[in-house]
Amino acid sequence: MEQQDGAGPAVNRWELSAYETRISREYGIAMVFHGKVTADAAGLNATDLYALNLLDLIGEVTAGELARRTGLTTGAVTKLVDRLASAGLVSRRPDPQDRRRVRIGIVDTEADERLGSSCQLFSPIASRLARPITASRQLPCTIIMRFFDRATEDLRSPPRELHSPSRPPPPPSRHASTRT
Repeated sequence: MEQQDGAGPAVNRWELSAYETRISREYGIAMVFHGKVTADAAGLNATDLYALNLLDLIGEVTAGELARRTGLTTGAVTKLVDRLASAGLVSRRPDPQDRRRVRIGIVDTEADERLGSSCQLFSPIASRLARPITASRQLPCTIIMRFFDRATEDLRSPPRELHSPSRPPPPPSRHASTRT
C-alpha cells in the first residue's frame, strides 16, 4: 500500500472512500462479535479464547511474548494465564534458558476435552472466509493474504499506543453509574 517515491518517506497512496471505510469497519465489528459468540459457546471470555487460539498457532511462549503478541499489558497477561491455568487449559513451566521466566503452553488434552480441537471450534468461520477469498478472481489469493499479514501487524500497535503513559485519561462516561 505504501510506496517509496525516492524523494522522501513512504506515502500512503490509498484514500478510502466512505463506502470502503464502512465496509472495513463492518468487517472488524463482525469479526469481534463472531469471536464473542464463539467464546461464549466455548464457555470462555473472548480474550481467553483469542489467547488460546494464538497459543495454538505459535506454540509455547513466555508471558512477555504473549503480552507483545496480544497487545495486553503484562499484568493483564498474568491474570489471563491465571484464569486459563485454573481452568486447566494452559500450563506454566520454567524456561530452560532463563529460570526467572516461565513458558506458557496449551494443555492439549484438557483443551480438546473442553473445547474440541481448534479446527472444530474455528472451522465454521474458516469455511465462511474461504468462500469470498477463493471466489475473488480479480485478486490473487497472495494479495489478500499479504493484506491480512500486514493488517495483523498494524493491529498489534494500537493497543500499545492506548496503554501509553503519555495518553490523556478518557473523559468520564456518560453512562457511568450514579450510585454512591
